[in-house]
Amino acid sequence: MTEVQSVKKKKGTLTKEKIIKTARNLFYKKGYDATTTAIIAKEAGVSEATLYKYFKSKMTLLLSTVEPECIPFMENKNYQLLTNQELLSVWTNELIDKVFYNRPQYSIIFNESTKHPELSEQYIANIYSMSNADLELVNRMDKGDLPKIDLILFQVGIIGSFLAMITHMQIYDPTIKLEKVPPNIRNTLICLIEGKFFV
Repeated sequence: MTEVQSVKKKKGTLTKEKIIKTARNLFYKKGYDATTTAIIAKEAGVSEATLYKYFKSKMTLLLSTVEPECIPFMENKNYQLLTNQELLSVWTNELIDKVFYNRPQYSIIFNESTKHPELSEQYIANIYSMSNADLELVNRMDKGDLPKIDLILFQVGIIGSFLAMITHMQIYDPTIKLEKVPPNIRNTLICLIEGKFFV
């Protein structure tokens, strides 16, 4: 690859990332239907033709906006060595952190999937992947060490509850700055998942 090609590729990558970030922000704040490709292009400082150079449709762009970003402090444990209780606690905390640091992505999925079910289908088919903690939970369920449940459905319930709690906090205190997961929300979810409220 020549130096000119390398510069063009880098510029193209930056342009694509800028379009995705702009669209994510607009879909998160205004919704998919209220956000046109013309608005996205204008906000991103590109032409609509440029936008369509990178994304063949608005739905393709939407799918790109919901891809979660990796969190460097996750996925570094030897999950096989944990007890069932420890595994469930670690899994819950990792899921909470992943959703917290990707709130716009998960909010878009939850808000838009009811109107555009293909988003949820495409997300599961093309983007969703099981973490090492997920795989260890499923392995233990298959061996009978843990009760068998639909893990994706369980995650959806936790994610929905978490986003609702965050939204509730922001509605009742619009000045709140969420730089980390509020401890009361984390503790409430962990207690619910581990059944501590009911023992």
